[in-house]
Formats: sequence, C-alpha cells, structure tokens
Amino acid sequence: MTDKPKKLVEASLFLSQNPISAKSLAQIAGVGEKEVEKLVGELRTEYADRGIEIVQTPSGWQIHVKTELIGKVSHLSPYSDLSEGVLKTLALIVYKHPATQSYLVKMQGNKVYNYIKKLEGRGMIKTQKKGRTKEISVTQEFENYFGTTLDNIKKKVEEQITEIKEKQAKAKKVDPNAK
Repeated sequence: MTDKPKKLVEASLFLSQNPISAKSLAQIAGVGEKEVEKLVGELRTEYADRGIEIVQTPSGWQIHVKTELIGKVSHLSPYSDLSEGVLKTLALIVYKHPATQSYLVKMQGNKVYNYIKKLEGRGMIKTQKKGRTKEISVTQEFENYFGTTLDNIKKKVEEQITEIKEKQAKAKKVDPNAK
C-alpha cells in the first residue's frame, strides 16, 4: 500500500473546518475505518513534536493547534469557522454559565437548536437534561479553542456588556427619546 490514503486523510483533516468522522475519512481515502484509525494514529505520532495535533471530538477527528501554544497564536485566527449566530450563542452560554436551552431559545429563537447541535458536535459544550429544558456548559475543548480559560472569557464578555450599557446610557442622556 502506498502513502496515498494517509496523505488523503491528512489533507482532509487539514482542509476541514469541522471534525470528520472515521467513516467519512474512510470514504475519502478509499480504505476501511480500521485502516483510518491506524493512519490517524500514525499521523498523531508524527505530529507529537509539532505545533499542531490531531484530536478526536464527539463527531470525529480534527487538526488544531496544541493547547500550550494556542494562547500565543490565537490572535491570528478570526474564528471564521464559527458563524456569527454560533458565536452569539457561545457568548450567551459564557455570560450565564451554565445557561439553559430555554434561555437561549428566548434570546435567539429556534435557530439556537442548530447552534447547540453544532457546538456539541465540536465538543465545545455539553448538555444535561434539567427539568423540561437542558443545562448547557462549556467544556475543556472550548477553552482549548479560544486559548484561555472560561473565567477570562467571561470577564471579557462582561466588560463588553458593561461598555455597551454605558454607551446606551450616554446616548439616552444626549437624546432622551433614544431607546
């Protein structure tokens, strides 16, 4: 067997913004899922001394920057693989942490169900049944992705909210009819 399947697996992981299942990688590389697992294992070993790594998420395999380096390079990425709606959902989850699904639906509407599914598939959040709704909290993968702790991110979100409220208060003083 040539290195072609391994190269296809590596190229697929490199190009994809989302995790890829072993089944999908097997189809792309033209090999079985067990062979994909072996190839991913080889790639993980090869990446051991590099700045990136292959990690397994609930929805598949993904390449990302190693946790110990992300803080130094995260400013280079605009997080373009997450839509504005998904980022807003994450901000609400961080602000309320843990947030309830019913709160998120109230704030963003029914589209939040898809955002939650995407975030859960990426391993960035976890959900737990709580009465008639779900309680949503962030995971270690969330902190790895953003290269900092939940507490630091929450602090930044709260600072932004305070800044927005101050601007709104100033606008009301200037124009008493402003909302």
